[in-house]
Amino acid sequence: MNKSQKIYNRALNKYNNGYINAAIKLCEESISIDIKNKASINLKGLLLYLKGDLDKAQKLWKMNYQVNGDEVAQKYLESSKKDNEKIQFYKKALGLIEKFKIDEALVLLEECTESDFNYINVNNYSALCYMKKGQYAKALEKINNVLKLDVKNIEAKENIKLLENIDIISKKNNIKKVCCISFIGILIACGIFLIVNKGNKSIVGFIKFFNIGTMKAQNINYENNKKIENVNGKIDKNIKKTFPLEDMGNYIKNKDYDSMYVQVMNWRSDKLNSNEENLLSEAYKLLTTEGCVYFYNLGCNYLKNKDYNNAKTYLKKSYEFGTGNELYPHIIYMLGTSFDLSGDLKGSIKYYEEYDGNFSDGSYEETVLYRLAVIYKDLNMEQSKSYAKKLVNTYPESIYNNSQINNLIN
Repeated sequence: MNKSQKIYNRALNKYNNGYINAAIKLCEESISIDIKNKASINLKGLLLYLKGDLDKAQKLWKMNYQVNGDEVAQKYLESSKKDNEKIQFYKKALGLIEKFKIDEALVLLEECTESDFNYINVNNYSALCYMKKGQYAKALEKINNVLKLDVKNIEAKENIKLLENIDIISKKNNIKKVCCISFIGILIACGIFLIVNKGNKSIVGFIKFFNIGTMKAQNINYENNKKIENVNGKIDKNIKKTFPLEDMGNYIKNKDYDSMYVQVMNWRSDKLNSNEENLLSEAYKLLTTEGCVYFYNLGCNYLKNKDYNNAKTYLKKSYEFGTGNELYPHIIYMLGTSFDLSGDLKGSIKYYEEYDGNFSDGSYEETVLYRLAVIYKDLNMEQSKSYAKKLVNTYPESIYNNSQINNLIN
């Protein structure tokens, strides 16, 4: 057996044991020794194909067919031509995920599974979607599909850790029932579905949160914006407020949403001239779109870091301007979760019930019903039973249908 073939065998072994990147490197080494090693060329093409690099895979198979006359490579090449459509399905699915249209994204990702092209990415994003829907068994199946090929895959390993941390699976990856909510809504909605404000490229990351770091307090000039107090703490009514026309223009230009928020809240009820009204209106529109997303992302990151006060502050800002935004149901749920985890049960009930009342077909409804049933248990047993029954009737296969819920019903 020549050296190239021995290295190919090692590559094949690495592939079979889930070390896809190591296998690719060994294939390259094998090919560099013997360009006519058909098996090494085909294997490298296959591995790139599984990773989603259709162009490079096809070039390898084409070269193998033209140079070495390999019929297997020709079959791979012909079969892969159908995968150009899968690329479009995949890209559309990512766009839908960014817009929180999970069910529609899953339909397209399922179309992608008709072949093994882009196998790793398709399974990772499918897992993401199933976690978002609370279908953890299906999510774990997709994660395991990835790990069979790539045991070091960062996204899959992070998803495993997530499921372990929220007690959905044990350290041995066995699905089990859980009795408590942890940070599932926070981690999935804020980490996986991270939206970057307009002007930057939108991204979807796997548990890649904003690195807020040490945020410097913004120096906002309130002198012309607020009622000025005298030394005794009393409002000086003789001093008239002046609309900060130039400052507002700069806030809008620089997308300074925090300062815009302050000004809009200060001036929205005041009588203004046309120029002032136009600027205020422009700021308001920005806050209902990009600003809403900005506040939501900050709130989610504070929530992830267990800074509940700041989480509630920013999520409330997002809530105030998010009524017409597609993020609105997510904002309401995150607010409920913020109050819930901070121990403010009254506040959590307010937002959970708002979610149940307006978005009962949403992605968080299952969790919302569970939390309402549990929270009301010590406050209003009839309400608790009502939500428990609704949970069981609406989601008979829910992971939340545990002994605690059954005891409430019975």
